[in-house]
Amino acid sequence: MRSIFIGSTGGEPGQTLATWALAIRLKEKGVRVGFFKPYGLLPDLGPSTAGVFCDSDVLLIKEVLGLSEPAEALCPVMLTEDLISEVSGSHAERVIEKIKGAFQETASGKDVILIMGAKEIFFGGGLSGLSDSVLVKLFDASVLLVDRYQRDNMTLYSLLSLNSFLDGRVKSAIINHVSPEKMDHIKTKVIPFLTEKGLKSVAAVPEHPILAALTVFTIAELVEGQILRCPERGGNLVETFTIGSKYLSGSLAIFKQVYNKIILVGLSQPGQMEKTVAGIILTGGKSPGEVVLRIAQERVIPLILTKADTFQTMERLEKAKASLGLKDEFKARKFLELIEQETGTCEWVEALL
Repeated sequence: MRSIFIGSTGGEPGQTLATWALAIRLKEKGVRVGFFKPYGLLPDLGPSTAGVFCDSDVLLIKEVLGLSEPAEALCPVMLTEDLISEVSGSHAERVIEKIKGAFQETASGKDVILIMGAKEIFFGGGLSGLSDSVLVKLFDASVLLVDRYQRDNMTLYSLLSLNSFLDGRVKSAIINHVSPEKMDHIKTKVIPFLTEKGLKSVAAVPEHPILAALTVFTIAELVEGQILRCPERGGNLVETFTIGSKYLSGSLAIFKQVYNKIILVGLSQPGQMEKTVAGIILTGGKSPGEVVLRIAQERVIPLILTKADTFQTMERLEKAKASLGLKDEFKARKFLELIEQETGTCEWVEALL
């Protein structure tokens, strides 16, 4: 049984998406894949169907892989910020024993276990007596590191220093969020340097609007709204949103008479000049008239109604950091496409096995 540890160098590089993408590729190979997240922090958690608090990453990957193990086994240690400092000495030893026991349960019958680490592998989530480096060595895992590109020196330092610290266990790395104009530089300068220094595989992923886009379904959840019309178009991708009416034309111009609205602007397609309306949010909780509902239906535009006012709704959208859900599989697929169109192979996966 092989253990693969997915670590992050910090700055929200796309660790969950990389884990999901890796799970897809391994399943396509016919590999029996398991998942394990040793610990999570309660502020980031949501209730599972059994009423047990569990990390959202665990609930997602559990569904993606169709795992039967209970969420408490997949993520055995739940901590609050107040308890972090207490994980030291004999307490840390007890925590590690608990993690080892849960890992054995989840690893049973699997060919590969994907282990997701903390938000930043350098600090192990701030745990004084327990860190990702301890867990990597405990489970004799090969490591996939996900890095958010900012500058060459930061990426080189993060990947090479961690590979050294982890005794050469970093077998594959993904440099994510690379601006398109930097891709040639990364491919011709940075990646060759890293492979010369011992990393078996390094892949770069350019920034892409699909990876940042939200669906109408997700936006409805964020604003606690109800989709009144065209829920079948809830998968429409949204690039941005505006209170203005400049995107309303033709029969949609009737919405210019509706003052409490937010226009969801669709994701532009290659070669497309005009922006499209992916959906419309009506704020304030007042149901629209029949004419408005009919036009939305005729134009096949999802119509969302929320009780929040326009200011509150815009604030929620601007601050939104929606967690990934099963409806976002298109992002995992796009992530894979972007990796493999640059490398031309699945080398980043093979290097981990």
